[in-house]
Amino acid sequence: MTLNPFYFGESERQLFGMYDPARGGGGRGAVVCHPWGQEYLRAHQSVRHLARLLARKRVHAMRFDYYGSGDSAGGDTDGSVRQWRDDVGTAIEELRDIAGLRSVGLIGVRLGAPLAVACAADRKDVDRLVLWDPVYDGSAYVHEITGNGSEHETVEARGFLLTAPVRSEMRAITLEDFRQALPRTLIVSTVEPDTYGGLEQTLLGAKVDVTTAHCPGPQVWEEEADFAAAGMPVAALEEIARWMSE
Repeated sequence: MTLNPFYFGESERQLFGMYDPARGGGGRGAVVCHPWGQEYLRAHQSVRHLARLLARKRVHAMRFDYYGSGDSAGGDTDGSVRQWRDDVGTAIEELRDIAGLRSVGLIGVRLGAPLAVACAADRKDVDRLVLWDPVYDGSAYVHEITGNGSEHETVEARGFLLTAPVRSEMRAITLEDFRQALPRTLIVSTVEPDTYGGLEQTLLGAKVDVTTAHCPGPQVWEEEADFAAAGMPVAALEEIARWMSE
């Protein structure tokens, strides 16, 4: 059963979290790092199902909202990529404390993937990493969600406000950010099989134990007239839960 919604972290920067305890107990845990903005809304149902599937496979699962987003503290323009990376670390500490774990895995979805990578590279208590359709070209990502907006002003990105400093942080994301000493890693792709070939080679070049799983299915963060009709990426969810519970 999912723990009732709760807040954690520093009193002036409270984060909203949800915890699904492992069914029958378990020694593994996973923190889900959401996408940002409209992609967060569209992927929310799939992420919720992923957390419950992890719990059924005896993996403690935690999902949370970054500072300045969702139900966490902060206004729409208060967050930053640097802050969100720190939020991932705060969520790791919270899950370890709740479930009594020594280490956890990270599941980074879209923009959550480079956040998870940055956090995993700085810590010793992340034992595995999932990159689900990860953002690795920040400039292309910003163009995709904003078009050709002003370089110096806050712009609208599919219904969400995006400040110039945060756009600059997002644009700075490149493949080189993934060339790190990382734990065992799974790349999950719901797009074309070769989309993440360059990313896989980058990780292999850094001597990361990496596997790529192509799981065709709906890309739940894409624009849809009725995103509730997009369906559930069953193959991707099952592969992530299976790999995390090994």
